[in-house]
Amino acid sequence: MSARDFDPHISVERITHAKDGDYFIKQIEVEHLRRRIETPFKVLAGNGINEQDVSCVPGLPPQPFFEYQKFVSNIRSWIALHNVLTEKASSERIQALDSFFSIKKRTWDSALTTVSLVFPKNPFVAFSAGSGEARKTFPGLDENSYICLLDYIHSASKAFVLCPDVRLEKRDDITPTHYLSFVDQSISVLMDRNNKPIFAPLHIDLSKKNLEAVLSHYKSRGYSNIWINFDAKSCYGMYSSRLRTILHLIDRILENPDVTLYFSHIKKEITPNIQDDKAAASDILTQFHGADFIGTNREPWHPVQTDWNNDDALRELASKHNFASKEEYLAAHALHKHRIFDPESYYYRNLDHYPQELPIPSSTLLRDNAVNQFLNSTLMHLEVERTKQSIGETESVKKYLKTKAAIRENPGLMEDIVIQKTQSGLVDFLGNL
Repeated sequence: MSARDFDPHISVERITHAKDGDYFIKQIEVEHLRRRIETPFKVLAGNGINEQDVSCVPGLPPQPFFEYQKFVSNIRSWIALHNVLTEKASSERIQALDSFFSIKKRTWDSALTTVSLVFPKNPFVAFSAGSGEARKTFPGLDENSYICLLDYIHSASKAFVLCPDVRLEKRDDITPTHYLSFVDQSISVLMDRNNKPIFAPLHIDLSKKNLEAVLSHYKSRGYSNIWINFDAKSCYGMYSSRLRTILHLIDRILENPDVTLYFSHIKKEITPNIQDDKAAASDILTQFHGADFIGTNREPWHPVQTDWNNDDALRELASKHNFASKEEYLAAHALHKHRIFDPESYYYRNLDHYPQELPIPSSTLLRDNAVNQFLNSTLMHLEVERTKQSIGETESVKKYLKTKAAIRENPGLMEDIVIQKTQSGLVDFLGNL
């Protein structure tokens, strides 16, 4: 496949660039939708949601954009996916994959959707787990099964098609060459009889060497739609610095002003603590770091280490975190895991400290993760639209961010985002010699 073969099915017009940051307002026309979208644009969390669940949420656009994300986190998930693709008859496979991705698409006939899939390992290579007599070997996918998966992803994606991603760094089951072949072959299948924008993946944890190699390859193929996989990392500190490097390399290597960026699998909060009633938001900050489309957030995956049915273990955890009882700890843990985004402050706040009335009862938001994530993404969607209007008028990121308590109270956040203009000096002069 040559660069001439890849059609982004997107056209881009730049409208505004903030004077003090990497904040761009663009008008992006999506060819097959015959629709123009002003970006940055926040996509809603769709996993496990049906229309009845969220009908009471105000501000829902008439034709919402949803992302259904999946990180194949553990052996159980891998076995489930492998069985669906290799054991199910074609008539059952679609329904089983809908369940795997938590898609209730029959209830969203007017919705525009995309599916983001990340593998922690090479999906074509068998692997073993366990020890001793309990050690088992699990097969990888064959080519035909993977093509069935890609065909499903293409069909389930009514808006954008995100090529699946695989972790590359610190792996011995995949090399950079194999990774690029995986991407090319995936995109080749997705391009067949296609008129939707296809996005090539770019993992935020790539080394500079691999990042340059991947982007150089993408330039040779003409890929100009890029989805940046945050791999459950926050948009702050080291990772906002990496993101800035990625943006600079995209500009320098791709040399294409019409590159479109989709950010996803972003960590929700910055350094959340169970003893705090709020945590600074991470995902909202992506709009100030060059994102065109802001997808879903995802928390880091860790093997389950807590036995929630073991009273002694819970008492030990409660004591470790300075709670008087396991009941007090469990209540704090539920609030900690189900904070809601506050657009006025850019904090995620515990439900018992949320400053406004919410359209969904706290009991539901504590019980139903899907509804909780959907409400958060809707509140963020509305805030991204407000931000766009304000910065479109003032062209100043700093002026807008100074109104947010999380930014004022955490100066490092402002330093990450605002770009200070410097006068031309000796370094610039020598660089031009």
